[in-house]
Formats: sequence, C-alpha cells, structure tokens
Amino acid sequence: MNIREDIDSYITAMEEIQVSINQLQGERYLKNHQKTLLFSLLETISNGVFGNGLRNVDRFKKFILEFCEWEDANRVSLQQLALLLENTQEREYQRLKGHVSKGIQDYPPASPAPFSCDSTVEEIKALMPRGETIINGVDIYNLTHVNLLWKYRNSLVHEARSIGSTELFDHTDYPHYVHFTMLEKDGEWEVWKISYPIKFFNNLVERSLVNVRTALIQSEQDPRSNYDFGELWIKPRKRKG
Repeated sequence: MNIREDIDSYITAMEEIQVSINQLQGERYLKNHQKTLLFSLLETISNGVFGNGLRNVDRFKKFILEFCEWEDANRVSLQQLALLLENTQEREYQRLKGHVSKGIQDYPPASPAPFSCDSTVEEIKALMPRGETIINGVDIYNLTHVNLLWKYRNSLVHEARSIGSTELFDHTDYPHYVHFTMLEKDGEWEVWKISYPIKFFNNLVERSLVNVRTALIQSEQDPRSNYDFGELWIKPRKRKG
C-alpha cells in the first residue's frame, strides 16, 4: 500500500472501533463503559499523530485542542471557580466573586447550560491581582474545560466512577451544566453539575478523524509507525556512557 492507503486503512480501523463501542449493550453503567472506551480511542488516535514523545496528559490536551474543534475547551468553568472561591476571604477576590456569581445566575436553569456561558482565562485574569493565576493553591488554568475533561477521564479510567451529573437531556450533544435543587432537613440549596453526554465524545472522535486524516496526508506520515508491534513487551533501557 502507498501512504494514502495506509492512512485511510488506519482511519477506517478507528471508525470501526467507534462503531463497535456504540453497539455495546448494558444497563446502569453502559454509558460509563462507552465513555471509558471512547477516551481510550481518542488517546490511541492521538498516539497515531504525536507518538510517545509527550506525557499522556499533555498529548491528550494537545490533541483535543488541535484536532477536535471544541470551541469551549479553553474557557474557565465558572461552576468550579465558584466552588473554589467559597473558601477565600481575601478582599482582592471580591470583583472576581461578583463576576462569577453573575455568570452563574445567567445560566439557563430549565435547559442545558452550555460551556459557552463561561469566561475566558483572560477575563478571569483581569479580575485577579496583577500577575496571579493561583487561588487557594489551584491554578485557574486547571479549571479550563480541557483540563476538567482530563480529570473526568481519570475518574472513569482509574476509578470506574463518573463524576458530575448523569445525562438528563438525551438529545444534547454538547457538554453542559445541569441545575439541581438539593433538599435536606436544614433547608435547600441550588447546585450546578457538569454533564458530558455520550454524543459529545462521539463528536470529538468524528471531528478528530477528519482533521487527523488531513494532517497525516499533508505530512505523509503513517500513523502506525507510532505504535510498537514487536513481541517484546518490556523494552531494554539504553545504558548511559
């Protein structure tokens, strides 16, 4: 096969894996299992593009940002930022708290609140003390949605546990916030939770495959060259000196 045929064969294999994931059957935990496998698929596609030269987390985020066309990936989650700010008393955060509170008040309560309602990093930094990006030991960049998606991935892959909200809007294909009113004997309070629909993960895969194919053809790169097909699973280390 020539390089174009090698690339198309690889893309077809990835598409077939995606189809098989979506054909899985089950009950209570089915969507968790499918999301876990779709994360795995995204990561193997990223390996086909970048190889093993980056840490897994860096390769994953770079892949999401460069190939998946997720417009809100670099926005800061106001929901997460509000929770972080609950434990701060410093006066220099008052403007930021007001901005976050107003932003959350503008979330639509009766429908999925898209991440496009959130703020950019630049908007948040403008409301913080000059030159600072850390609140209570947490860098605001870690509250961007691409970083939160990695956190969600780790919860599913390493703990078999889905954090955030279950899917309540079956036909929604974008990640969003879901509004809940929590009732207890001491009263009630409102809370927003992040939800990642299964369709969102399928969209990431489908968009990435289109863009990956284009990039591989332009660079004339065989993605399979980034995989190890040898029989020796543990590679010997090169001796120094």
